[in-house]
Amino acid sequence: MNKELMEALDILEKEKNISKDTLLGAIEQSLIQACKNHFGKADNVHVTINPETCDFSVYAEREVKEFVDDPALEISLVDAQKINTNAELGDMIKVEIHSKEFGRIATQNAKNVILQKIREEERKVLYDQYYGMEKEVVTGIVQRVMGKKCQCKSWQGRRYLE
Repeated sequence: MNKELMEALDILEKEKNISKDTLLGAIEQSLIQACKNHFGKADNVHVTINPETCDFSVYAEREVKEFVDDPALEISLVDAQKINTNAELGDMIKVEIHSKEFGRIATQNAKNVILQKIREEERKVLYDQYYGMEKEVVTGIVQRVMGKKCQCKSWQGRRYLE
C-alpha cells in the first residue's frame, strides 16, 4: 500500500505541481481529523509520516489511571503494562491507533480533508502562475460564461477566470 501511496504522491506532484511535503501534510491533517471524528477528541493524537517510505503511524497519548473515566484520554494500569512493562500510575503512554479502526464516516471526512487541501494548493499554484502574467495579453478560447466567471481554454489547459 505504501508503494502505491508513494506512486500516487509522485503523480500528483508532477501533474498538479504540488509538493510532496504539502501532500503528506494533508494526509497528516486528515488522519488527525479522522481520529477526532472517530473518538470525539484529537488533542492527544500524534501522526508521524516517513517521507521516503510513506509509512505512517498514528499514536494517542493516554494517561495511566487505575479507573478509566474517559477511554479516549486514559488507559488502565493493566492495559498500559501490556504495552510498556515499566508503566506506572500517572505516566503518559503512547497507544498506537490503527487506521482500520476508523469508521466509514471518519474515513470519508479524511478523504474530504485531503481533497480540499489539494484543491487549495491547485488554486495557489494557478494564482502564482498567472500573477506573473498580470498586464500581459494571453490568448485563449472562452468556452463557457457563468455569471462573473468564465471558463477559458488556453495553451495550458482549461482555466476558470473571474
